[in-house]
Amino acid sequence: LKHRFSDINLELPVGNFYSNFSFDGFGGGVIAKWKETGELGIGGRDNLIYIGYPMGKNINSSSDIQIILSTLDYYFPGIIYSLEKEIDFEEYKALLNKLLMLRDRAEAAIRAVKDLNYSVPEFTLKKYLREGNNDLQKFSSGYLSEDYLKSRQFAYLANNNFSLILSLVIPVRKAEVRAIWLDRETIVKTESPRKLKKLIRNLADAGFNVIFFETVNAGYPIYPSKLLPQNPLTHDWDPLEVAIEEAHNNNIELHAWVWTFAVGNSRHNLIVGNSPQYAGPVISSKGRWWVLAGKEGRLRIKEQPEVWLSPANKKACTFLTELFSEIVQNYDVDGLQLDYVRFPFQNKNEQVGFDYVSKNEFKKKYGYYPSVKNGKYEKWITWKTEQVDNFVKSIGPELKSIKQDLNISAAVFAIPRELRIQNIQQDWEKWAKNKWIDAVYPFYYSYSTDEIEQMLTNAMKDTEGNALIIPGYNLKTLNEGDLSDRIVLSRDIGTLGVALFAAAHLDDDKKAVLVNGPYREKANIIPYNEPGKALAHLFDAFVPLIDKVAYSLNDENDSTAKLQKSVKSTIEELRTELKYNEAKNLSEIEKKLNVLRGDLAEISNIEKILNKSQQSVYLDRYLNQFFTLVSYLQGSVKSKN
Repeated sequence: LKHRFSDINLELPVGNFYSNFSFDGFGGGVIAKWKETGELGIGGRDNLIYIGYPMGKNINSSSDIQIILSTLDYYFPGIIYSLEKEIDFEEYKALLNKLLMLRDRAEAAIRAVKDLNYSVPEFTLKKYLREGNNDLQKFSSGYLSEDYLKSRQFAYLANNNFSLILSLVIPVRKAEVRAIWLDRETIVKTESPRKLKKLIRNLADAGFNVIFFETVNAGYPIYPSKLLPQNPLTHDWDPLEVAIEEAHNNNIELHAWVWTFAVGNSRHNLIVGNSPQYAGPVISSKGRWWVLAGKEGRLRIKEQPEVWLSPANKKACTFLTELFSEIVQNYDVDGLQLDYVRFPFQNKNEQVGFDYVSKNEFKKKYGYYPSVKNGKYEKWITWKTEQVDNFVKSIGPELKSIKQDLNISAAVFAIPRELRIQNIQQDWEKWAKNKWIDAVYPFYYSYSTDEIEQMLTNAMKDTEGNALIIPGYNLKTLNEGDLSDRIVLSRDIGTLGVALFAAAHLDDDKKAVLVNGPYREKANIIPYNEPGKALAHLFDAFVPLIDKVAYSLNDENDSTAKLQKSVKSTIEELRTELKYNEAKNLSEIEKKLNVLRGDLAEISNIEKILNKSQQSVYLDRYLNQFFTLVSYLQGSVKSKN
């Protein structure tokens, strides 16, 4: 939205619309226009404001707030300044302490780069540190002069600069998942095989090794299918075939990303020239008996654009299995990712599952129709969750009977489990724990780093390592510092990579963060394919770091010498165990890793005294990832027995 005072990015959820309006006979003033089209977005006269989009629906609420304040500033110049929230002394202290701690970490990381001889340009690091310190000083100056707007802006900039340092000095992992979703809109915009190949090469240059290629969207396959009409936006070529060939030429895995139970979308209808009410190609060709309906037979829940298949409808589930099998049978995809593998968002007063098939299948089990009253609601929620579970449980064996090494994953919501099951009946922890899928990609789009750390740690514990948990982050809502922060955080927790949404939002600045930092070297080992090899490879990278850190301490204390001797002995024992890489060694490897962690924790205390604590952070990240891989390997062994 091009406002009179600044450009403000809006991201409305799928299915929202904006209005066109003009000032004919109105005589009002232009407050904002849509940058892409030049059409009027916000206009006003006297005490009346016309807003051409649904306020409050923006994914990033701060943009809505910025628009409101900027619009009011049209009538009351300077109101943004006067309305800016005051920073009281307690908040100032908290912000200052957070920034100082982040700066300390950044400075320690710069020292570690020197000590460990990492090939990171020192000039760039010092530049970010200098700019961060300047921003930190201006943050305090703004607070003291009561210019709270500027104070907050400089706190934000300081945080960004210090976070960038941490991402630039992060050691490279050559065994990790570096995934990106390649969305239908971006695929369509390439318009030709040549441009699509160029796009995929650009993703390879950015360091990615996994692409989730949007293959079935709103019920339309992006390829020529025998079961459904191809998406009319790609009707004269086969983007999937082109993408697979180019991805493999660049050592990238390509996974077919498919919408599962959502098989129609009112927003997509407008893009391809259909009526917003069109139910989509699946329901239109197979019949309304398959649809998931609300009360009074409604196909859509209010403010949600999708039309859904009923997970309780066996014929519908069989068709989805046939559709996904067609992809795996006819294309050399490396994996298949299930999206929309859930019910739509519901609350107690607006539920779906009143269609003939769903309610009668429920009655077969319980002897009565579903209801939100009289204690029957919880049983209904449980039953609906089971219908999704049953599909996820069945799809893996079907597809792996076609291609044994196919990776099955799911893109899911990271909402807390109990609330998620109540709202959308998606119990992905159960799928992972039972190894019905190989990997889970929860979306951590709107959470703080503290929330992500807690939620991701809990998810990894709950799933017991039986499937890899790879966090998904939204490129559009993250600046460069936030992106850096998320990658560093994910490493700290012990995850084996990240996934970024989506290719449409990978601009040059964010690409530079990746190629100059964590992705500055290629990652050719993908942990879920070769977990044993990934563990051995990470261990080989870990040992030189041990040599530089644990054995370089010049502390003449006998206890330090004993620790160093113990570390050396454990390293050699682990090297031997990893050499054989047998399932029976996993428990022994885990024991030795725990011994190593204990010794390194004591060494870490010495390093803090010597101002070398950042090296210990690097060691701890490796150890966290080792435990994740050992747990995953143990889960693989259990599933085979």
